[in-house]
Amino acid sequence: MKHPLVSVIIPNYNHALYLDERIQSVLNQSYGRFEVIILDDLSKDNSREVMEKYRDHPHVSHIVYNTENSGSTFKQWAKGFALAKGELIWIAESDDSCSPELLQKLVAEFEKDDDLVLAYSLSLFIDEHGHRHKPANNVMRTMHLDGKDYIQRYMEFGNHIKNASCALFKKEVAVHLNPIYTRYKGSGDRMFWILIAEHGRVAIVNELLNYFRRYSSTTTSRMMVNGVNFREGFKTFQYLCSHNLLSRFHVFLVKGYYWNEIYKTDFVSADVKKEIEDLWQVPRFRCAFPILFIKIINILQSKYKIYI
Repeated sequence: MKHPLVSVIIPNYNHALYLDERIQSVLNQSYGRFEVIILDDLSKDNSREVMEKYRDHPHVSHIVYNTENSGSTFKQWAKGFALAKGELIWIAESDDSCSPELLQKLVAEFEKDDDLVLAYSLSLFIDEHGHRHKPANNVMRTMHLDGKDYIQRYMEFGNHIKNASCALFKKEVAVHLNPIYTRYKGSGDRMFWILIAEHGRVAIVNELLNYFRRYSSTTTSRMMVNGVNFREGFKTFQYLCSHNLLSRFHVFLVKGYYWNEIYKTDFVSADVKKEIEDLWQVPRFRCAFPILFIKIINILQSKYKIYI
């Protein structure tokens, strides 16, 4: 794959405040072979006014406004996939930003490896005001991994791809995926990346090229206490097991990780906690060893960047 066309999908909903910065960060990429597809999901702010400023830009191929709210991120993704002409797709979330070199660095990985289906950079958290905070993820070095190895090392506990804006993937793989990920409420993106990774190799670029905007109040904590993340985590765990993507040792580790998270979470009610404990088959007298083991792994990963 030499100098592929990249289709950049910008799905927007009520992000007029950040939309100019997002679109400019895409248009200012050092890699020049790309088209921009801007999708609006019936925003209630002045997003349309911002989008129309780019109507005649040579890189902008489509600006599409929904007549009713889709209610689903993945419906917007699918609409973008159908419009995309490029071999590669980048979903540039409408409130994020990035380095001008993001596309150039990620495309270069595809040019090196014909079996690559997914490449992504590391992400840096930014807040509502654009202030930069800590990295969202890390690795020891830039690497290319077999898809199964990647899933087992980086997707077993959670989503190493902290948001879609950091990733580039092959269109021909994405459009033929099992649609199971579209039925998730909170962690469908993790399932999406797992499904992609099953089809080839994955590259992780050890550079902070993506700026992931995280707000002071997010839906993540609500989904934790309501049990959504644990239910969907179990669905993903079942998928990984049924497709032989986890060894026995890693099954043990994943269970220990979730037991620990369940133990720490203050659920909205005792009934929800009981449901989640039954789902994950948390032992009445918790096995301390897997939980301690997971804590050690977390320290190794966060402090010393050592991954098992």
